[in-house]
Parts: sequence; C-alpha cells; structure tokens
Amino acid sequence: MPDPISRALLNRVFILLLLSAGLYHLPEAIQSLRLTIDKTSNMFSKDAKAASNDPTSTIARINEAKGITASFPSLFDEDPSFLTKDKVPVIRLDGKNPVLIEGFLPHFSTIENGRYVTHLDGGYTVVWTVDPNLQERIGKYIQAHRVPYGVFVAANPKNGRLIAFWGSRYKSFDPELLEKATYPAASLFKIITSTDALSHHRITPNTRIHFRGCLYCIGPAYWKSNRRRDRLEFTVAEALGKSINTVFAKIALKYLTPEDLRQTATRYGFNRTIDSDIPIDPSHANIPDDLNGFAFASAGFGDVAISPIHAAMIAASLSNDGVMMRPHLIERITDRKGNILYQDTATYLFPVATPQISHTMIKMMRSTVVKGTGRRAFFRWRSNPRLRNVLVAGKTGTLTGKNPAGHYEWFIGTASNESPTIAVAALTIDQGIWTIKGPDIASKGMFTFFNEKPTQRVPG
Repeated sequence: MPDPISRALLNRVFILLLLSAGLYHLPEAIQSLRLTIDKTSNMFSKDAKAASNDPTSTIARINEAKGITASFPSLFDEDPSFLTKDKVPVIRLDGKNPVLIEGFLPHFSTIENGRYVTHLDGGYTVVWTVDPNLQERIGKYIQAHRVPYGVFVAANPKNGRLIAFWGSRYKSFDPELLEKATYPAASLFKIITSTDALSHHRITPNTRIHFRGCLYCIGPAYWKSNRRRDRLEFTVAEALGKSINTVFAKIALKYLTPEDLRQTATRYGFNRTIDSDIPIDPSHANIPDDLNGFAFASAGFGDVAISPIHAAMIAASLSNDGVMMRPHLIERITDRKGNILYQDTATYLFPVATPQISHTMIKMMRSTVVKGTGRRAFFRWRSNPRLRNVLVAGKTGTLTGKNPAGHYEWFIGTASNESPTIAVAALTIDQGIWTIKGPDIASKGMFTFFNEKPTQRVPG
C-alpha cells in the first residue's frame, strides 16, 4: 500500500473525482477511485522515494493513468488554469498573462470604487482598465446620434491599457465589433506608405508632388506624370492631411517597391498576430506586384483590412517613439480575500518605426485636424482654454465596405499635452444617412479625456 505521503495525494485525487463526478454518480466515482488505487499502488511502492521528492511527477502519472488532462486545477498551489463565471470558462490563465476566452467580453456594468469590475466564480474579481466616465460618455454620445455602427477605442500609448472600449450596433452594445478585422483600412494605409518612403529617405514632409485631376481622383490616367498637365501641387505633409489619393500613388510608383511596402506593413502589425489578452483578428494587407494594384493599395484602395484595436495601437505606437505596446483590458485579478493574483505591466511588442520617423509622422498628421479632412471635428478646440495647448494628430479614412455593408468613416490619432497622452480609433458605418462621423466621435472622446475629470484616471 502507498506510504502516508502517497495516501494524502490519493485523498486529494478522491476529492477531485467527487467534485467532477457529482453526487448522482458517487458509487461509480468510488469504484473508479478503487481501480485507480489498485493500478497506482505498485507505482508508489516501486518508487516511493521518488514520489516523496518529486510530487509533481507523481501526480502527472496518476493523471495519465486516470485520463485526467493538464487543464484541471493543480492540487498543490490551488491556482486554476481558467476562471469561470456562472460555471462557464471566461479567462484562461496562460503563462504569466491572463487571456479572455473567445466569445467572452465584459459589458462593463458593475462599478466599485470608481472602477469597472467583474465578479467570477470562487470569489475572484477582475478589475478592468476601462475608465467608466470616458466609456459611459462616449457610449451615450454615439447612441444619441443613432449611428448604425459606432466604434471607439482609446489606449494609453505608454503601457497599452485600453481606457475606452465601445462598440454598438443599432444602439445595442456590441464589444465584439472591436475584435474583428473586416473593416477596410482605407486612407489609414497612407500612414504605412508615408513611413515606408520616409524610412528609405525618398521623401521629406516638405517634398512637393505635382499631379492633375482632383484631390480624390484615383487611377492610371492621373498618376502618370506629365509636366504640362500636372498643375496641382502639394507637399507630402499637406497631402497626408487632405488625404490626396494620387499623391500617394505617385510616391509609391516613383520611390517604393511592393516588397518594401509589405515589409513596412508587417512592422506595423499587418499579417501577424498581435499579442493581447483579447482575441483580436489579425489585420491583413495584400500588396500586389502589378503596378496598378500596387498604386491603388498604397493610396488605401487595396485589399487591406484592420481591426479597431489594431488601428488604435498604430496611433499609440507613433506617439510612443515608434514602439507598440501590448494592448490589454485586464488590470488586475484578486482572490476572495483581496489578494492580488495578477497585476498588469507595460509589455513591449515591437517597433513600427524609428523614434525620428514617428515624430515626423505625428507632425505630418497634425495637418489633418488643422486644415485637412478632420478640421471640422476639431475647430472648436482652439476656443477652449483647457484644450488650446493640447496637440492633436490624426488620419481619416473613408471607403465603402461589405462586412458590415455601409459607408466607413475612420479617424485614428493621438492627443497630448505632454502628460497624459491618449491614442484613439473611431469608426462609423452607415448607409448614407449620418449625423456624426468617426472624427466627431474621436473629438468627443478626446474632449472628455482632457476637459472633464475621468474617474480615477486610469492611464497613470
């Protein structure tokens, strides 16, 4: 028979079997346990010394004999491998960082001590990074304007905390909209094209590009150079702010290659998994080799799709010296006694650009809100004494998409008065009738962040 140490281990296995079998199957559980004891008694008697010195390996052998997988809680440290709500798994404890199980996203309904929390089975409590004041105000703003689809994500660029996490479908809160990468990136991709050209020292913000047609025309008839007909002229910074399509098609054809653009897109997080405690769909960028397809893609008209979370982190990385941090929603997890089992930390993911190019991009993106496509949403900031010194930089994007069907209006950007800084992504999808657009939502969110005191400001 097993020694006292082994007997204690078997008693714990017995308790686990009772819990997993249920009262209605108690006789079967006892019989099963007896069979397990018979099978493992020899194992203990042959190697009792090894069992006492290495209990973990012993439990592994018992589990293997019984068919118990590693997903069951540990019998020693009592730490579960996942946390449940109403007996349904919602958070997987994966290594050092907890991860939300696909299909579960908090609805941020319970506030304690000024913070959103979710109480789980076993007395565990999750404290979320989302700021209640910012979340509720932006939600009411979007719902009041009856936007068919409205999205707003805000992040702290320095640590990756998501401080606003709003997605709505016809006035119903739907946070799953934020995880999907089915939205066309549209002119947001001009950020990638600009970064690529700056990285290869092909352009500067003041490089002047001549073209013809109209500001938003696109096609081979417009991007083929002709000195006599190319009478329109803008600097690259002005073209980024006004989102002039032909300028970026010409930049790509003259200075870049498809492979260059693919590599820069990958550095920004396209075509790769972005680590997070949220299961984010990977954004994709298909850059074709044929020149016409390449030109279209560089101006934002290619097969390029992005998630709102990724879009916000692109803006965040540019305001963080070109470094993308790990986006996350879980700030900490406590047990029933209030002990902190997990506390978030700022986690470095990867660089998207050098600090110099990131600063240059932010300066170029300021033209969007000063005299570009986002100026209407921000023109009142200049008359507000608390916002006058806040520097806003952004990029808009407009295109028709199919999933969901509608007209897409993007704004991503950052706002800073040195400290704190906020990065946002805002999106509206409508069917041609609208009262607000993405830039309006972004402006409202940034206004709330700087002009109204958030609840125990999360960004730190």
